[in-house]
Amino acid sequence: MTADGVGEMGSLYSNNVRRPRAHTSPYITNYIYERNPLQVIWWSAAFPGAGHMALCKYFSGALLMAWEFFINVKAHVNEAIFYSMVGDFQLAAEVIDTRWFFLYMGIYIFTMWDSYSTAIDLNKFSRLADRNDSPIKPFKIGALEVNFLDYRKPWNGVFWSFITPGLGAVYANRLPTGFFVTICFVLTVYHSNVLPAVLLTFEGATELAGSVIDPQWFLNFPSIILTSVSSTYSDILFTNSLFKIEQSRYLKRNFQPKEFRMPNKRKGSRVMHFISSFQHSAFLELALSDLEQNGISKEHIFVAPLDKNSPDLPDVKNTHIEATSKYELAFILGCIFMLLGSIYGFIWTWGPIIWALIGLVFGGVLGLVLSFIFMRRKWFRKKTQTEVVLIVECEKEKSEIVEKVLWGHKAIGVMKTN
Repeated sequence: MTADGVGEMGSLYSNNVRRPRAHTSPYITNYIYERNPLQVIWWSAAFPGAGHMALCKYFSGALLMAWEFFINVKAHVNEAIFYSMVGDFQLAAEVIDTRWFFLYMGIYIFTMWDSYSTAIDLNKFSRLADRNDSPIKPFKIGALEVNFLDYRKPWNGVFWSFITPGLGAVYANRLPTGFFVTICFVLTVYHSNVLPAVLLTFEGATELAGSVIDPQWFLNFPSIILTSVSSTYSDILFTNSLFKIEQSRYLKRNFQPKEFRMPNKRKGSRVMHFISSFQHSAFLELALSDLEQNGISKEHIFVAPLDKNSPDLPDVKNTHIEATSKYELAFILGCIFMLLGSIYGFIWTWGPIIWALIGLVFGGVLGLVLSFIFMRRKWFRKKTQTEVVLIVECEKEKSEIVEKVLWGHKAIGVMKTN
């Protein structure tokens, strides 16, 4: 195996690497990256199993999710929370089943502790993987599925997670998470009777809408929706980072020839240089392929991926603050206030559906404001579009072809020198 982890057959096996960063299969890209342990423990508290899913421990996460649904329903935990929050403590004590409740509490506490300690351990290995430049395989094809690294838009995943939790995970190539979260969501929709309540709410019968909803199941919605949204957003950000890292390594390995002549003014020369800028994307590699097909050899192409972090500060990007998205507080407060709106909506005029949505919006906006105040550096960080500089040397007769290829593959800017 070569230094970058690629063997003679062009295959790459992450299990052969002592400190792997990612493993690609036809059904999932599994990886580790620096997570804020407090963020992980929060989502484990909001929805047991979600923290383990975020850490790519799918079997553990699925087992804990199944336990949460089964024991929570048997112990009537959500019902007890509902009656306690509206002030009916006597009824809260009556509905809870203590035979199941004490079993529930032990696993619930273990879930938070285990996700927290696992996040801390994986953060250490994530740093080691960074320092060792662990290899990444960008593409995998199987008999039933194809999986690949590519640049995806995080807010597309957020949108689909709001529409149906689990779809965002499918968009992010996390099929196990998408499968189990979708099952949880479908079970909650069916047993909570939320769809008839939504219909009654739009018809104006808000009081009747509250009467048809089962609080035991309905209070699962904030946790399921917002954990799905948060996980999808973070995962897409990181897979985009993996895509850029892998593509940068490929470009440096294949398009930085030692014999390449940098642009200079040579009087009477029939050679031209094109200097262009790109973002990391598949269009960049297509542009390079088209240039080669049009007679521009690799010896006349030089690609320079730009570093985004100073080599003098290797661990700055690995702090817990840096590992937290600037929108994470909005997701967390959106979950909290959506839950409160869902509870008090049963006794307020507009009903639980409308108040849940109001709580979601209020919590999200409050989270954005607080995030802007406490993480101002992230909000004002300049986003540079140029991520890769491409220099092409060609004869003047081929200048029109080269320029057309560069612009046709979404170059940010192109300059030609005679």
